[in-house]
Amino acid sequence: MAWGKNMANVESTGYVHETYENMNREEMQEWLKDDKFYHYFYNLLENSSNYCKFSNAKLVKSIDEEWVKEIEEAMPSLHYVIVHPRKFIEEEREVVNVAMARNITTESIRHLLQHSDLIDEYKEDGTVIPSRILNVYKEESVNIYENRFICTLMAELQYFVNKRFNVIFDASKDEIGTFFEVESRVDNYTEVIEYNLSVKIQEKQTDVNNEEENNNIFARIIRIHQQVNMLAATEFIGMMKRYPAVSHPIVKTNVIGKNKDYKACHKLWNFIHSYNRVGYKVNIVKQEPNISRQFERDIYNTIIRDYSMLHNNMEFSNDINIDRPRKEREMDVKQIRQMLEEIVLKTNLSDSALKKLVIKELADLQIKRKAELAEIERVQRQKMKEIRKNQARQGDKELTLEDVDKETDIILRNEEDKTDKTKGKRRLLRRKRQAKAAARKAGNK
Repeated sequence: MAWGKNMANVESTGYVHETYENMNREEMQEWLKDDKFYHYFYNLLENSSNYCKFSNAKLVKSIDEEWVKEIEEAMPSLHYVIVHPRKFIEEEREVVNVAMARNITTESIRHLLQHSDLIDEYKEDGTVIPSRILNVYKEESVNIYENRFICTLMAELQYFVNKRFNVIFDASKDEIGTFFEVESRVDNYTEVIEYNLSVKIQEKQTDVNNEEENNNIFARIIRIHQQVNMLAATEFIGMMKRYPAVSHPIVKTNVIGKNKDYKACHKLWNFIHSYNRVGYKVNIVKQEPNISRQFERDIYNTIIRDYSMLHNNMEFSNDINIDRPRKEREMDVKQIRQMLEEIVLKTNLSDSALKKLVIKELADLQIKRKAELAEIERVQRQKMKEIRKNQARQGDKELTLEDVDKETDIILRNEEDKTDKTKGKRRLLRRKRQAKAAARKAGNK
């Protein structure tokens, strides 16, 4: 069987394993034991061109918990100062036309008394009519150093977290998971069947809704990532982006130095600027075991099942003649060259000794094969004579070509079974001779 290089053996547990066991129960194997078509098609698959790729890869991640812990400790304070930002009253003074004045205060009156040139008219009743007057604008503003510090901290924290999150959870996502691919081309005398199957299994990222998973460091990182990006999208941060960012080191104002929430944010700022490690390690782990005989059987059973299903649902389909002789797989020049290359690489014999050995073995095999064919032909002729004798004794029944073919098939199958056993014994003896020759060669050296 010409399976390609494979990787990974997937261990099944729980419900999936139970289902697999149910689908491969002994009763099923008993039913198939006497199924002629099943054995016919199985033989075709064993002697066909097959390719299989099976791989399983997973990410092994290790995280430096220090940066996770530092961010978690600062998050409540960071959340509070963003939701409750500090504000101050911004005052703007401007002398405007009296008709445009919106906010006249005692300060406006004092300013008018000090600037008599702004008075347009004095009335007899003591009324003063100014032409212009001081207008005082007062409004709340968030444009203070502490808020700009928080906005800059959020930008750097978001970059810090997102960079690590993307690597830990998104990197190599196309490389991890279980992949299975099989290709087969079967010639059953009346049809050419091309079978291609591709399966890909990738696990989704686990949720973080239950308490058990919240204790896991990966779940903690997911939660931090969500919280940081939510805070970065708040109205306050969006409004503060119009103001200049602050730079390192931070000026330790009274608020930053004494307020516990701003102190926690300042501590986080210093940690981010001093943390020079990546904070994570991600490795892709792959396995490469061979495909077992059982797995091979499962693959063949899948192909046979799918073919039978399709064939059963075809409106126009001809039945397959399964009584033909077994099809033997032909070896092409490439396969022979590969076998010879393997022999040359693994043997310790010299070129001349190896050539003599190969020629001798080839001559012996040819002689033996001729003898086997001659014996099969002799047995076939003998059987034909017996058939004719039986036909002569019956008298009224003529011998048909179909009768001869059936009898001949029986003979050939029996003889092939004997030949296969003989070939196995000869291969064993040949390997022993080769081992002895190699041992002698090594001793001479």
